[in-house]
Amino acid sequence: MISTTFWIQFLGVIFGSLMSYFTFVKFKRKELTELELIAWMAGWTVLIFLAIVPSILDLVIAPLHFYRRLDFFVVIGFFVLLGVGFYNYSIVKKMERKLTIFIRKEALRKQSIKERIKE
Repeated sequence: MISTTFWIQFLGVIFGSLMSYFTFVKFKRKELTELELIAWMAGWTVLIFLAIVPSILDLVIAPLHFYRRLDFFVVIGFFVLLGVGFYNYSIVKKMERKLTIFIRKEALRKQSIKERIKE
């Protein structure tokens, strides 16, 4: 019988490989820059490597007193999701401010055009 660890590793490799492929496709469609491609590919490569050789994390996990590697991944994942959520929120707020300014300028421009037409 195949162990659960094998399936987790297998799914990690499959997921990392698929994400590498999708990242490359986005790059080919010019939706990502070369720097973004390199950064994402490095991340997916690290994921695949850690899925194949998870024991390399023991050097980090042992001093932090995690009992299992999965606990470490859950904590790191939680931090990453919080960081990405905050980043997305800040980007949306920035875009919201820019859109508000643009709409106000456009409304004033249209108003001045209407006033000129009346004269």
